[in-house]
Amino acid sequence: MANPEKTDRRAASSDSSRLSEDRFYDALSSVQRRRVLYHLLEEGETPIEELATVLTGWVATERGTMGTPADHTTHHLALHHIHLPLLAEAGLVAWDRESGAVTPESLEPLVRDIVRRSVEASRS
Repeated sequence: MANPEKTDRRAASSDSSRLSEDRFYDALSSVQRRRVLYHLLEEGETPIEELATVLTGWVATERGTMGTPADHTTHHLALHHIHLPLLAEAGLVAWDRESGAVTPESLEPLVRDIVRRSVEASRS
């Protein structure tokens, strides 16, 4: 019969290592966050204002519409309050809230490939 104390320690250890993986997968679960990473991988450091413009244009192109100032504001707020905090917490970007600069962290080649393939596939 299994020792319950050992099982509890293994579960706790497994949960802690999975936590960082969960953050990583959570960060990549959003098409908007993958697009942000894609842009950063292609262009390097980018101000949050420019990222909001890029996302606004991306969505407008998909819908066949024009992006509006309200759309830009919506994307900026989502970047500031949702997307960038999650990406930063997962260790995928560095975000300087003072200057607004967002920089991609050093990513494993496999992660870069997954981000690129995911975004490029959605363009087809």
